[in-house]
Amino acid sequence: MTRISLVGPNDGEIALTGPIQLRILEDGRTTGHRLGLGEIVVAPHTAGPPQHRHAQHDEGFYVVRGTVRFTVGEESLDAPAGTLVMVPPGAPHTFANPGEEAAVILNTFTPDLYVEYFRDLRAFAAKAGRQATGDEVVEIMARYHTEPATTYADDEPMTEAGTEGRTTDVRLGNGPVVRVDDRGSGRPVLLLHGGAGPASVAGLAARLAARGTRVLTPVIPGFDGTPDAEGVADVAGLARIFRQLLGELGVRDVLVAGNSVGGWIAAQMGVDEQAARDAGAPSAHRVGRLALLDAVGITVDGHPVTDISAKPPNQLADFVFHDPDRFRMDPSLLPPERLAAMQGNAVALNRYAGDPYMHDPALLARLGSVRLPVTVAWGESDGIVDLAYGRAYAAAFAGEHDEGAKFAIVREAGHQPQLEQPDRVADLVLGHAVLA
Repeated sequence: MTRISLVGPNDGEIALTGPIQLRILEDGRTTGHRLGLGEIVVAPHTAGPPQHRHAQHDEGFYVVRGTVRFTVGEESLDAPAGTLVMVPPGAPHTFANPGEEAAVILNTFTPDLYVEYFRDLRAFAAKAGRQATGDEVVEIMARYHTEPATTYADDEPMTEAGTEGRTTDVRLGNGPVVRVDDRGSGRPVLLLHGGAGPASVAGLAARLAARGTRVLTPVIPGFDGTPDAEGVADVAGLARIFRQLLGELGVRDVLVAGNSVGGWIAAQMGVDEQAARDAGAPSAHRVGRLALLDAVGITVDGHPVTDISAKPPNQLADFVFHDPDRFRMDPSLLPPERLAAMQGNAVALNRYAGDPYMHDPALLARLGSVRLPVTVAWGESDGIVDLAYGRAYAAAFAGEHDEGAKFAIVREAGHQPQLEQPDRVADLVLGHAVLA
């Protein structure tokens, strides 16, 4: 039975110190992770974080003392004590204290996950011996589906591909249109999301870009309200689309990384790449290397893919995460547009990978033809595809010099290791980590 929580005036968890102090009053454990609550104290003449917007949670600010200046886009509002400001997903905002006295704000998060952002800021400061600034703050924000912005998400214009941190719609010849986030510069990486949608790899994309790569993150057609790809009904078809996308963008020898179904697509792209090389086809050498993160797609005797399609929403985190309580979400608290997007994603996922469920019976044998460098990384607590399944996946590849794929276990992580151990996963994807 959950007990009531009583946090005294000198209690709570200190997450931020300095000109902006934050005390966590409720981290979600009492509220079933429906609500997180913090107290912010802003010193006089202090600016807040860069203006930003959240994709997956509402944020509230109740001014307890002083006057706080909120900025939304190009507009500013001075909010005296007693004022409540509610910020829905997609709305740009920041705050500052222009006054002569400290300002006190009661800060709410629904659901509660953004509490972890402040803990990550604290961890950064403890490790670096200073507070995070500039791009460091932006990178930490990205872990929680938050990005710098001065416009509403609905008003964001489409821009040319290749502009850092921008999104564009790319038409593939006379075929489908694929929406692509393009950020960073350097060696190209194609980052493929799974059934959880593109937000599940946004933080990893930011980390990879910060490590000197150009990260291309396409949206699987049909996800997040994007148009379906006519005539494409399986993962093999998606692999062809994304190989065509690489050609359309003029990039070669790309590192293709993917999580879950995205890993399956990446594996199929590897099969197709090897076939193109063996045939001396003009489309050869679009893919140079693979990194699979808890991929589905193969059949392993005695280790089936767990069917989570019929599981209650409040139980999904138990199969996906090593620390499920940190990520548990109550769908009834999500805004209607977010629920509609999630339902649309489920429909799209079922179209591509629902029959047979999350596998291609012929894929395992085909992986033996792939002579590319391959890294297979697996969360130790994956409740959808277990470690034995992951080891079988790695063993199936011929790999560079017939050495097979490199296999790494990601400790304290589940089916989406990029969310629970993002730095470790970024290093594994880029080949900078010691395999263990």
